[in-house]
Amino acid sequence: MIKTKAAVIGAGPAGLCAAISCSRTLGRGSTVVLEKQTKAGRKLLATGNGRCNISNEDISVEHYHGDKAIAEAVLEEFPCGAMYGFMRESGVLLRSDGEGRIYPYSNQAATVLDALTGECIRQGADIRTGFEISSVKKDGGGFVVSSQDTELRCEYLIFASGSAAAPHLGADSSGYSLLEGLGIKHTPLFPALCPVVTKEKCKSLKGVRVKGSVSLIADGKKIKERTGEIQFTENGLSGICVFELSRDISEYLLSGTIDGSKINGIKLSADLMKEHSFAEICAYLDEIKRLPGDRPASEPKSCAQLTRSDIKALAGTVKGMIFTPTATGGFAAAQVCAGGVGSDEVDPRTLMSKRAKSLYICGELLNVDGDCGGFNLHFAAGSGLLAGRLKK
Repeated sequence: MIKTKAAVIGAGPAGLCAAISCSRTLGRGSTVVLEKQTKAGRKLLATGNGRCNISNEDISVEHYHGDKAIAEAVLEEFPCGAMYGFMRESGVLLRSDGEGRIYPYSNQAATVLDALTGECIRQGADIRTGFEISSVKKDGGGFVVSSQDTELRCEYLIFASGSAAAPHLGADSSGYSLLEGLGIKHTPLFPALCPVVTKEKCKSLKGVRVKGSVSLIADGKKIKERTGEIQFTENGLSGICVFELSRDISEYLLSGTIDGSKINGIKLSADLMKEHSFAEICAYLDEIKRLPGDRPASEPKSCAQLTRSDIKALAGTVKGMIFTPTATGGFAAAQVCAGGVGSDEVDPRTLMSKRAKSLYICGELLNVDGDCGGFNLHFAAGSGLLAGRLKK
């Protein structure tokens, strides 16, 4: 039997930050981190294509979805400037890329992971890998956490075990199951920040990337638009602007709603030349048509054979390619999970469970997910630090 004041389940960014904060609250040697994988922070190492987009200069609740009360409480305690300060205390300088995204100065995710694990060690936290939890039970004024061959008893327990997004990096939904065993419920879960599968296939465009905008059309009305890179895949669409609409598409495919409102049908409209108007594109195509030579346009016509009607049709396609979403890439291709434990189950000001005193929940387990650009890592760190203060 291992005895400790506090235990943190999960050694991702939320868990490591929670352990640092918890150790600062309770003192050295007070905290044990339990991680089922053989190494801490495996998912963290993959973020930002290995560069670790850890935050954003535009941190605000508008970039978060789900339970706004929890998002607001965490951001109030941990704004953008706090991330700079916390990481500097841990030995890492940060810098913006000029578009608001914040990275470690080294542009290496390993720098952030080494800093967080190193700070855990300096604070006296014990990181135990290969600890796969089979059960968590309340025991008097504390908790008993069991693996196949070990039991751990603690007074405080912090859940930071992540979600099912990116299972190839070891993620799963076991944390939700353990919480359910303690009577803690969560909202429906669905993938976010992932590719979208569409009815229309553009195999000839597979691999093509273009900067433009994608609009989400619900029941014939444009409700959201995102600008960025659009990538054509064999089965549909990918790219940042598509990722940022995938949450709504996942919700619709799961429940027939978007932001909780009933929707009968959705489409995506891709504008491949956002900076040019329909009239400008028509004029440009007309110029191309008049150039000497017999340039191909589309089968079976050449440019010289295009009629005014053809030119308008081509310009219309460029300004609004229509797609019908039929699925998303699922949790296997998702960066984050939408849904989770909400403010009906935890106090947003402390992240302590309303059902189990001295039990705290942070990171992706909570019903908060952010846009692309460092917002999710910022929330993970901030919620971990808040939970680790062990406020009641």
